[in-house]
Amino acid sequence: MQGILVLYYLVALTAALILLNAYKRNTIIGVKIGKVMLATFLLVVFYSFNIIGTSFLVKSVALSLYFITMDVIMLLFYDYILEFIGWREKIPRGVFYCIFTGAVVDMVFMLLNPYNEIALGYEMTAYGEDFVLTYIIKLPFILHNLYALAVALLSVFLLLLKCRETPKIYWKRYYILIAGIVAAALLTFINLKMTDIVPVDISSALYCVVGMLMYFNTFRYLPMVTLDLTRRMILNYLSEPVVLFDYEGCLTDYSKDILRVMPNTHFEIAVLTLEEFVKEGKFPGFRNEEVDQEFEWTARLSGEAHIFQCKFKCMKDSKGRSIGKIFVFNDITSMRKTFFELEQSTLYDALTGLYNKQSYVTQVPQWSDSRYWPVALTVCNVNGLRSINDRFGTAYGDMVMKQLAHFVRIHIGDDTFAAKVDNGDILVVMEGKTHEDAADVFERIKQDMEEFFGEENSVHIEYGIAVKEREDVTMERVLSDARTSMQNKKMLRDNSASSSLVDSLKQTLSESDYETEEHVERTREMAARLGKKMNLSDSDIGKLELLAVLHDIGKVAIPHHVLVKKGKLNDEEFKIMQQHTIKGYRIAKSSPELGDIADCILSHHEKWDGTGYPNRLKGEEIPLLARIISAVDSHDVMVHNRPYHQAMPEEDAIKELRRCAGTQFDPNIVEIFTKMLEEEELPKIRAEREKER
Repeated sequence: MQGILVLYYLVALTAALILLNAYKRNTIIGVKIGKVMLATFLLVVFYSFNIIGTSFLVKSVALSLYFITMDVIMLLFYDYILEFIGWREKIPRGVFYCIFTGAVVDMVFMLLNPYNEIALGYEMTAYGEDFVLTYIIKLPFILHNLYALAVALLSVFLLLLKCRETPKIYWKRYYILIAGIVAAALLTFINLKMTDIVPVDISSALYCVVGMLMYFNTFRYLPMVTLDLTRRMILNYLSEPVVLFDYEGCLTDYSKDILRVMPNTHFEIAVLTLEEFVKEGKFPGFRNEEVDQEFEWTARLSGEAHIFQCKFKCMKDSKGRSIGKIFVFNDITSMRKTFFELEQSTLYDALTGLYNKQSYVTQVPQWSDSRYWPVALTVCNVNGLRSINDRFGTAYGDMVMKQLAHFVRIHIGDDTFAAKVDNGDILVVMEGKTHEDAADVFERIKQDMEEFFGEENSVHIEYGIAVKEREDVTMERVLSDARTSMQNKKMLRDNSASSSLVDSLKQTLSESDYETEEHVERTREMAARLGKKMNLSDSDIGKLELLAVLHDIGKVAIPHHVLVKKGKLNDEEFKIMQQHTIKGYRIAKSSPELGDIADCILSHHEKWDGTGYPNRLKGEEIPLLARIISAVDSHDVMVHNRPYHQAMPEEDAIKELRRCAGTQFDPNIVEIFTKMLEEEELPKIRAEREKER
C-alpha cells in the first residue's frame, strides 16, 4: 500500500510542476496544458482517497469524482489537440458540443452513483492491511469508457490527419502523442480486466505521462528535435560547402557539397580532426586554429580551377568558452571572372557614356584642393522618367537619357566631369565656376531638351546646384544640397509620389481656404525672383518655392467659418487662426519630403520686432526663408482682392512694405524687395495702365 501511495504522490507532484511551468509560459496553449495537468493532479488526488479512505462512502464519492475528472481531462485534451495542430477553426464547433454533452451526461450518472450505484457497483477488496473498492461494471460505466475511448480515437484521428499535411521528417512530433494516448487507453481497459490481480487503478499515472508528452512536444520538441532537423536540412540544401568541428576539434557535421570539393578526404563524424582536415586541404592562407580568419583557396573540380573564399570562425558561448569551429567555402570563380571582365568598363556608364558613380567617388578628393574652388556641382534629372517609361517603353526612356547626356556633354565641354549616378541623376562638377555659371549652362540644356522633344511629347528636366568654396563644406554636403534643391523643385513640377503629396496638400488647402491657385503660383514665382536677387543658393531657392506653396498648409485644420469670415476676427477666432502655423509645422514634420521647411512654416507669422506668433521670435531669430515669405505673401495679399479688402495700387503696397520695415518685416529684405518691385513690376503696371487709357 505504501509503495502505491508513494507512486501517486510522485505523480501528483509531477503534475503540479508541469502545471506551474505551463502557466509560466503565459501562452494560450500553455494555459490549456496547465488545465489538463490540473485535472490530472485532481484525478490522482481523488483516486488516492480510494486507497487511504477509511469508509465505504468516502471511497465511493472519491471514485465518482475520479471518473468525472477523467471526463474533464478528455474534454480538455481534445481542446488542447485542436490548439496544438492549429485546427480550431477547421473542425466544426458541433463536434465540441457533442463531446461536452457526453461529458455532462456521464458526470450526472457519476454524481448520482454513490447513492444508488446506477453506473457501477463496488465491492470491497483487501489490499495489504486495508481495503479498496473494485468495480462491478454496469451499462452507464461501459458508456463512460466508450466515451473516453471515442474522444481518444478522435484525437488520434486528428493527429494522423495532421501528419498527412506535414513533412514526414516532422511526424515524430505527432507520433509521440499518438503513442501516449493509445498507451493510456489500453492501460485503462487492461486495468479493468485485471482487477483481480491488481486491485488498484494505475492508469491515472499514465495520464500524467501523456501530459508530460504534451508539454515536451509543445515547448521542448522544437529546440531539441526540430532545430536539429532544420540544421540538417540547411546543411543538405546549402549550396556552399560547410564543415563543423566540436570544441575538441572533432568533425560533428558537414554539408554534402564538401564531398564534391574535397572528394579524396574521408569525412567520418567524430573521427576526422580539424588538424587532419587542414592538412588534407593544404590551405595556404590558414594561420591559427584559434583565430577567426578569411583566406582564398584554389581547388581543381572537373579539371577546372575554382577559387574559394574560405571563412573560418571560432564559435564561443557567452562566457567565451569554445563550443566549436566552422569552415564555410564560397565559390567566387564566376565572380572573379565577371570582375575582371567588368574592370575595363568600371569608369563609364554603359547607357550614357558618361562617367559612373564609382568614378565620381574616386574623383571627390581632388575637389578638396582650394586650387579648384569654387566648384559648382549640379545634379539634373528628367521629370517623370518613370511615367515616360510606362507610357512609351524603357527603350524610349533610355533614348531620353542618352539625349540629355548628349546635350550635357555639348554644353559643358570635354574637360568638365559629368557622371550618371543613382536614380537616373546626371551629376556635373564645374571647377572654377560659380552658381550663376552653372545655372546659365543648365538653363540652356533645359531649353535644348524642350525644343528637341517638342510640345507633343514634351520632356522637361530639373536641376539643383550647390557650390563648394570653403574648407568646412565637404563634397558630400555639396552633393546633398544640390540633390535636395533638385528634389524640392521636382516636387512642384514632377509626376512623382512626392509631387503627388504636394498637389494633394495644395488641393486640400484650396478647398478649405479662400487661397487660390493663382495666389500660390504668384507667391512662388515672386519668392523665387526675390531669392535670386538676394543671391540665395539654389538649394534655398528650391526650399523657398516649396515654402511659398505650403506655408499656410496648417489652415486645413482651421474651422472653415473662421477662414472665410469677411469681418475682423474676434479674440477667440484669432487665437484659433494663430494655431495654423503650429498645425502646419506638425504636418510638415510628419513628412520626410517637407521636413526641411517645417521650421519656416512655424515661423512665417513672426515679426521682426518680436510681436508675432507663435513664439514671438525677434530679428534674425526668425528663419530667413520665413522672413522672405512673410514679405512676399503680404505684398500679394495687398495688391489683389480678398473677401475682407480691396486690392491697393502697387505704389501704395510698396509704401506699406517700407512703413512696416523694422516692425513687421526684415528691413534688409524689404529694401531689396521694394527695389525689385520698383524696377521690374511698376514699369509693367504703368504700361498696362497706359494701354487701358
